[in-house]
Amino acid sequence: MLRMIKTEFIKIKRYHILLIGLIGMLCAPLLQLFSQMAVNEEYKRPNFDFAALAEMTVWGSAQVFMPALFTLIGGYLISREYTDDTLKNILTVPVSFRKFLAGKLVAIGLLAVLFGVYLFGVTVAVGILTGLPNIKIPILAIALLQMMGLAFWIYIVVLPIIVICSRKPGMFMGGSVMAFLAGYCILFFKSGLLRQVYPFSAALTMIGFDTTSYTGTSNKGSVLLAMVSLGGMLLIAVLLTSGARAPEDAHKKEKSKGRGITLRAAQQRK
Repeated sequence: MLRMIKTEFIKIKRYHILLIGLIGMLCAPLLQLFSQMAVNEEYKRPNFDFAALAEMTVWGSAQVFMPALFTLIGGYLISREYTDDTLKNILTVPVSFRKFLAGKLVAIGLLAVLFGVYLFGVTVAVGILTGLPNIKIPILAIALLQMMGLAFWIYIVVLPIIVICSRKPGMFMGGSVMAFLAGYCILFFKSGLLRQVYPFSAALTMIGFDTTSYTGTSNKGSVLLAMVSLGGMLLIAVLLTSGARAPEDAHKKEKSKGRGITLRAAQQRK
């Protein structure tokens, strides 16, 4: 498994999709900064400092950027095995398709956490370059932990979508749109049980993020219910992965079926 993960990271460096992810993560703090500068004075956040920028970046990343980007990148990395016609060569090695897919997903998960670290770095850079006050060690530590944790949990949330999209090449585009819409729907789950168990809200609960000023929630989410929700998403992904089959299996069946029909036709002619 470790060798598979290492191989995946070597392959990832050659793909341009990584650059799209880096640019997308950079847009998260920049968008929050520009929105604060562009809105009318009455809607601006008072005492806008680095803590506020980091908080708004976490919210924007959970709602928009991470769900779409993680699904896009994860689906693309798997889809390339189809489009590059390398999957059939990989499966000649004594490695099952399920283990191959699991190795891919673990590598993508590690990449997602690294994107969380990268998001923290670009947020700090934006804060320093724009001269935002209150850049202190405790605030930096909280921001780093929240962004890394958010990246991990959001990846768990979109993992079933990535696994489903791995079945056919090109499906990841529709999957990224689905993930984006699902992330945006966090605005509509403001209270009650649905707010507690909605996976994207649960991801924010797990990192201790207060959504009161963003969705108008009146109470904090339950960590227990959030764990149940995210555990359910992980279980779904595991079940989907364990039931995944190599596309070649279907082709072999079709070929054997076609050969059987041909043989029967030849026998009838004789």
